[in-house]
Amino acid sequence: MTVSGILGWLNIRGLSLALRLPDEIYDGQETIASLRLENRKRLFPSFLLLVELEGTRSIFHLVGRNGAETGTVAVTFRGRGLKQLVRAVVRSPFPINFFVRSTALPLDARCIVFPHPKPCAPPDAPADGRSRGVRESRGRGYDGEVEKIVEYTGAEPFKLVHWRLSARHENLKVKEMTALAEEPLVLDISKLPGRSIEEGLACGAWLVNRSIRANRPVGLITGGRIIPPDTSRTHRLKLLAELALHGSR
Repeated sequence: MTVSGILGWLNIRGLSLALRLPDEIYDGQETIASLRLENRKRLFPSFLLLVELEGTRSIFHLVGRNGAETGTVAVTFRGRGLKQLVRAVVRSPFPINFFVRSTALPLDARCIVFPHPKPCAPPDAPADGRSRGVRESRGRGYDGEVEKIVEYTGAEPFKLVHWRLSARHENLKVKEMTALAEEPLVLDISKLPGRSIEEGLACGAWLVNRSIRANRPVGLITGGRIIPPDTSRTHRLKLLAELALHGSR
């Protein structure tokens, strides 16, 4: 028992843990995070390590001396806003499963949890459900105006081949078109539909995701600030963060 106690004690010593969270996390939805467990002991490996974080577990069977292993853990955050994870617990039954020893490892992981998207109608939707119109987008597409003539790569549909120009050259030429996008949507946080502010923010998150993924620019009015419409992923995450932190600043 003495030998097993010493080995078990050494097994969970000299460990450090790093957690990497994705940049898109929603309230109440399972999120897959990356773990990196490092063994800083120069002489001894570590065996059968169970990392517990926010009620979930990840198993590391072996971490070599002066080595590191990576794994994943499924985490579910409750409530929107800024979250911080400050520690995880590592347990191990090594070496003979007679005692289970544990230690707490510090973490410094922060993230913004977005409101859980809830389907709803946009505040500016016409009564008959029709679109308010379309405009040209900066992205590529098949329905807008001809932007330029480029070489055929094999990925373009044959309807875009410029046959007359191709006949004058050895290679096929295709028309590069602009895409069509709907008119920009500007959401006012104070006027989002819903019976409560949380329902309104959930509706706003759904509208931001749905609209930008459909190539419709979205902007946001929050307090005295106006965030101009855009369609980039960075812009989408910025709007979701504004919704997540509303009322907490």
